[in-house]
Amino acid sequence: DRSGKKNKSKSKGKPAVGQIFKQMAHGLLNSKYIGWGSFARRLRGRKGPAIAIKATARKLAAQYWRLIVKGADFVEKGLQAYENIIKEQKQRRLEKLAFELNRELVPA
Repeated sequence: DRSGKKNKSKSKGKPAVGQIFKQMAHGLLNSKYIGWGSFARRLRGRKGPAIAIKATARKLAAQYWRLIVKGADFVEKGLQAYENIIKEQKQRRLEKLAFELNRELVPA
């Protein structure tokens, strides 16, 4: 481990900014009115808490970058808007599957 007098066993540490975003994402898991919280909870149910926190932190970091570097505006639309988007995605997926299977969707 000390060949060439370099200590290879030292860890490089964790970036402080990444840890901050992960803490923010962890806090979003409990939020009841923010769309990102719903995203994190859905992902936690499918993939587990570690992946959900990391994915949400990445999403937060990307939005932060857009705000700071690009100067883009951001307005949190809330939980209801996020759930409407998910419902529309499910509807489109169902219509596509029905088309592939030569079925017809009939409203209940």
